[in-house]
Amino acid sequence: MLDAAHRCVDLLVRTAVIDRDGPTWPAWEVGPDGRALGVVAGRRSLYDGDAGVVWALTHLGTALHRPDAVELAASGARSLLQARPTDVDAPAGLLVGEAGVDLLARSGDRVEARWSDSTDLTDGLAGVLLGLARARRHEDHARGIVAELRHRSRVEAWGRSWPDLRLPGDSARPLCGLAHGASGIAWALAEAAAVWPRLAPAALELAGEALAWEASWSDPARGGWPDLREGDVTWPDLWCHGAAGAGAIRLRLLELGASGLQLPWSLDTTRAEAEMAVQRCGGAMNDAAQRAQAHGADAVAAGWTLCHGAGGPAGVVALAADIFGVPDHREQAVAAAAAHVRTAPVDPEEWPCGLQGADGDVSLATGVAGTAMVLADLAQPGTVPSLVLLGFGGVRSQPVASAQVPVLATVSADVAGGR
Repeated sequence: MLDAAHRCVDLLVRTAVIDRDGPTWPAWEVGPDGRALGVVAGRRSLYDGDAGVVWALTHLGTALHRPDAVELAASGARSLLQARPTDVDAPAGLLVGEAGVDLLARSGDRVEARWSDSTDLTDGLAGVLLGLARARRHEDHARGIVAELRHRSRVEAWGRSWPDLRLPGDSARPLCGLAHGASGIAWALAEAAAVWPRLAPAALELAGEALAWEASWSDPARGGWPDLREGDVTWPDLWCHGAAGAGAIRLRLLELGASGLQLPWSLDTTRAEAEMAVQRCGGAMNDAAQRAQAHGADAVAAGWTLCHGAGGPAGVVALAADIFGVPDHREQAVAAAAAHVRTAPVDPEEWPCGLQGADGDVSLATGVAGTAMVLADLAQPGTVPSLVLLGFGGVRSQPVASAQVPVLATVSADVAGGR
């Protein structure tokens, strides 16, 4: 896996397009049907643009002792931070907006206070709030965001939800999960509360209501939370819409609680939901490993990518090993990832990616940059930040106590034997 991570870095280095403004990477345009249409350059986002590749290279270069990656990442970070968009309507949130670019900022770099008509983590106020909490800047603006998130919420029979009032009809329905749903909003509120104690009462009360609404949708029999977007309701294990993202947030909430943040809701409930998600992610991760073992890497449609593939579930299982103090979880994640590496082509450019038809995707969320972060974390624990939390939180020296640590479905002996 370490060798595979190096090959991923090789790909990220060789696909950089260098001009006088600094490096950029090819990114895919996606049509309404979710299929890739063509390649563009100059996209800034953390999710599928230059910021995500630079963020990954920054950590991978240090962890893997790659001066070429470190130098390229530093050049990319300077370019992105200096070339701020002047358009007031530019996306503001964490995954596709300027708050994601701010993850590249160092202490003392400019981090702006932004606003958005959206509320979610992807391009909205929750993503802005999370970015401000990381930078520990603009407390007054953060206070205004917390108040606005309450104003935009809808009181439900249980807790509060956030419909997207920019959209018509069923498209506006409130969602569960990390990318566009209540989990992402609760996460941002909790991180803000941990940084600014004066914001904590209002922020944590609202975060608790977000979690209460999502709890009304959780289903232990299905192992997670539904994807409530238009169409048939499904119960995925994905990072963006499903058990991987929601589970990662609950693991982080347990970590914050163990670090001294007084959470005004039952940690037993949070722990039970986290364990439910870890169980579901373990099953998805092991299923992907067994399909790769039996039919080759291409049998895992989205590969080992973060957003749509097995990288999200594997990252949650590895994070649970640290949060719960259960080394076996990480061992199973290592075994599953090893099955992918053994069955995949040598060149990561040929690996399955998270977008239909987007061969050679190098992005953080749906491509090689994210897969490399997962592999490096598994091969050398603690040397790169947890990808599923985008660098928030860390490896714990003392695990969170757990009354019911889940027993994951084990990887087959053939798969485990190849670690």
